[in-house]
Amino acid sequence: MSTPFDQTVLVIGAGYAGILAANRIQASLTPEEGRRVRVRLVNPAPHFIERVRLHEVAAGVRVTAAIPLDEMLHARVEVVLGTVLRIDAPARVLSVATDTGVTDEPYDILVYAVGSVAALGAPGAELYAHLLSNVEGAESARRAIATGPADQRIVVVGGGATGVEAAAEFAERHPGASVTLVSRSEVLGHLPAASRRSVARSLARLGVEVREWGDVRRVQADAVELSDGTRIPSDVTVWTASFAVPDLARRSGLDVDSIGRLLVDEELRTVRHPEILGAGDAVRPPSSVGSHLRMGCAIAMPLGAQAADNVLAVLRGETLTILNVGFGAQCISIGRRMGLIQLLTAADEPRPLRITGRAGALVKEFVCAVIATGSPRRERTRPGSLMLPAGPKRRPVDSRS
Repeated sequence: MSTPFDQTVLVIGAGYAGILAANRIQASLTPEEGRRVRVRLVNPAPHFIERVRLHEVAAGVRVTAAIPLDEMLHARVEVVLGTVLRIDAPARVLSVATDTGVTDEPYDILVYAVGSVAALGAPGAELYAHLLSNVEGAESARRAIATGPADQRIVVVGGGATGVEAAAEFAERHPGASVTLVSRSEVLGHLPAASRRSVARSLARLGVEVREWGDVRRVQADAVELSDGTRIPSDVTVWTASFAVPDLARRSGLDVDSIGRLLVDEELRTVRHPEILGAGDAVRPPSSVGSHLRMGCAIAMPLGAQAADNVLAVLRGETLTILNVGFGAQCISIGRRMGLIQLLTAADEPRPLRITGRAGALVKEFVCAVIATGSPRRERTRPGSLMLPAGPKRRPVDSRS
């Protein structure tokens, strides 16, 4: 490798997992290690996106969810702006499309943290809906709503936390609009009945119409059509229903699950290429340590931290640690003045405790500002500062194909 460094650690993706991993690795290096190891990060854009804020951007509450990478990353982390086209795992080289052409980026250790994207579950969604999983979708929704009439019809598809947050934000920010939330099953169906009732009351106070058990068959330019033939008129349709992952790992010939997530072992390494570690939404650990995990920054960050710790262990010839992470709470905003904080077991099962109303909104804002965005940034100067609950008792190792 034609560099003054002995080893290169390359991180793909500047999301919650990638930023945290890059910062923790770089900030943990001793001066002597820093002379031998360089940390590089590849990302298509020069900014980090606060995905937990995208519904605020769509509603016009916040101007942007983008933070420049130089405000998030350790000063010694090198940034390569470009899109990874392929991982050549045997050669340990990335093919990266940049503004100046396609380049090869060699690595000794790779952290795969490419995140998630919108899963388009109905025909017409890509053409006529604004996809709230990405910044472009949030900004296009904001423009459409801002230029629409005061009594416009806004339909939000998806009864999970993002759908609830978006519908509430739209209704509060645009009180003249008609806001409908469409859910394939019960809204927030994984939560206890009392928590669901609390959210339903808050949505009703904001004037949000909730349509449960409404399976979307088609998205049209001016309506959302359900499987039973019902047609819900819509001037602006916002899609929050589901998530998928980029197909980079599959295209690169790496081992993936049925939806394209990189398969890793209990130490977050790929089996055939142990120099590749995974973190975040686009990774599937074995069920022995990860059956309770779901997509979201609450798990992306600890996976990024675990991957970083094991990268450091490889660099130092130390024993790698087994993934051990669980949940503590789920935080949902309902506009700017109300929220729900549902306490959870380590296995992501609801406890009979919750915080609602104004107190819930304050806690949610604290979590977004201090934990979700603050934790990756703090790792620049305080590596190892992220502390999250341990996971549930390990299950026997599965025999996945």
